[in-house]
Amino acid sequence: MQHLYAVKNITELTNVSPTPFAQVRVAGYRSAGDGGGGDFVWDSESTQVADHGLIFQSKLQPKGRWLRQHSGPIDVRSFGVLPAGGDVSPSLQRALDACKHGGTLYIPSGNYTVSSPLKVHQGTNVLGDGLMTEIHYSGPKETACWNAVQHAPSISMAFRGFNTLVHKERTSAFRLTGMSYSRFDQLFVHLRVPHTFAYFGPSNGQSPYYNVFTNCHASGPGGESNGCIAFNWGSDDNGDLAANANQVFGGHINSVDIAVRCQGTGNIFHGQVLEMVNVGYEFDLPPKRYDAASKGTSNDVMGLYTEYAKVVFEQKHDACYLIAQTCMVTGHEILFKGKNRDNCVLLSSHSGQLPMNRSFFRKAIDFNPLEF
Repeated sequence: MQHLYAVKNITELTNVSPTPFAQVRVAGYRSAGDGGGGDFVWDSESTQVADHGLIFQSKLQPKGRWLRQHSGPIDVRSFGVLPAGGDVSPSLQRALDACKHGGTLYIPSGNYTVSSPLKVHQGTNVLGDGLMTEIHYSGPKETACWNAVQHAPSISMAFRGFNTLVHKERTSAFRLTGMSYSRFDQLFVHLRVPHTFAYFGPSNGQSPYYNVFTNCHASGPGGESNGCIAFNWGSDDNGDLAANANQVFGGHINSVDIAVRCQGTGNIFHGQVLEMVNVGYEFDLPPKRYDAASKGTSNDVMGLYTEYAKVVFEQKHDACYLIAQTCMVTGHEILFKGKNRDNCVLLSSHSGQLPMNRSFFRKAIDFNPLEF
């Protein structure tokens, strides 16, 4: 008959002699009830590398491993990623690496401190508890909290239901380079300092393409001009490529300099809500495309609601075409600031007839059908 033995934490597990019993129940990773415990079975033949979450090496025997028994999503607490437990960057990365062949990583409610970029593998789903799962990022400048493990070839992954708070200037919550065919759902980004980005999307020629964002939010620190951008889909290092063929559904953006900065083409923005931004949508070309033989981008904005965007639409280059349909625009200074109104269309069902409304109505912006 096999007996089940119990110990308090992982340290005690690694000090248990695996003979004569082969199964141990651990009450917690560091202390009982912290969520990092579980059932372990001794495999006397295993020589797997210990990952300090699913696989542990005995301090008493060099050969053999304690293997965690689990099914379904991997809980980050199994790797010692505990709320308010100091910098969890190394242990959280180990948890992400445990999904390198696919799988779901669950981050429960709590505050987690991350000081270095996290790399996510192909087929990984990162799942949280919504606003109550807080990832506080304070990594080095020019880095992002969430990154693809590789930039080429591009890979697919998914993020859902957690809150990333960015605490250091010149950093981002998500860097989309290397991500295509990926999903971003019910995400919250709080930019706590100036000159930060929520969803940063420079391209490498293979990505970020064909991604879908639903109910993704971003808020900035406020102030007259904070340099924050929610969706920053511009080129990187003076490149000539940017995010293409992505779709954004819903989401609320407020208190940033620019809500959407897009230098790519074929992107569609559905039903976003913008408040208290200097620029709603800035459409431009990547810097190197200004002198290229081939120019031109085309992007669509559908069902926009905005209050107090100083400039709702800004066209930075005359080859950046747009089609936009708004449902409510109020409190703005300029509806369309552009280089060339040809082949741009702007429609609105809100005519600003009420005297207290500062909105106004432009049925179209000099649309001239192209000749073939």
